[in-house]
Amino acid sequence: RLRNDIARLLNANSDNIIFTSCGSESNVTSIMSSIKINPNKKHIITTKVEYASIMETMNYLEKQGYSITFLNVDNNGRLDLKELKKSITDDTCLISVMMANNEIGNIYPIKEIAKIAHENNIIIHTDAVQAVGKIKIDVKDLDVDLLSISGHKIYAPKGIGVLYVKDSNIFNPLIYGHQNR
Repeated sequence: RLRNDIARLLNANSDNIIFTSCGSESNVTSIMSSIKINPNKKHIITTKVEYASIMETMNYLEKQGYSITFLNVDNNGRLDLKELKKSITDDTCLISVMMANNEIGNIYPIKEIAKIAHENNIIIHTDAVQAVGKIKIDVKDLDVDLLSISGHKIYAPKGIGVLYVKDSNIFNPLIYGHQNR
C-alpha cells in the first residue's frame, strides 16, 4: 500500500518506486547507477549548491577520474540554463540538480533541465527531498529519469528514503539482495 501511496504522490507507477534507507542513499544510488550504465562517459553536471550527499559523491568521483562541472548560481540562487547547455559535452552521462534549495528555497526548473538532458541523451536526476510535500511533484510531467526523496520530510520516521526510477535499466543497487525486488 505504501508503494502505491508514494507512486500517487509523485504521479508514478508503483513499479518505479524503490525504497532506500534515506534521501542520501537515493542520491548516491542515482549517481552511481548513471555512471555504471555509461562506463565510457566521464563527465557529470551539477550545481555548487547541492546537498552534501551529492557534493561528496562528486568529490569522490573527481578523484576517480571523472570531470565534474559545478554550475554557478546568481546572487539570488538562480541557475543559468545557458551555462548548463554550454557545459554539456559528448562525455556527459548525468545532470543532477536539486528541485528545491534547502537554504534559500529556490525552485529549480527541472522540467526544462530534463528537456535539455534528453535532447542530448543524458540521464537527469533531481534531489526532491526539500520539495516533496511542499510543491506538486509530477514525475511524468517533469520527465526526470531519477528522483530522490526522504521520508522524514513527509512525517515518516528517519531512515526511510525513496528513489523513483523511470526505467529499470538505469537502476543499479548499491546493496544487492531481494528485500526490495
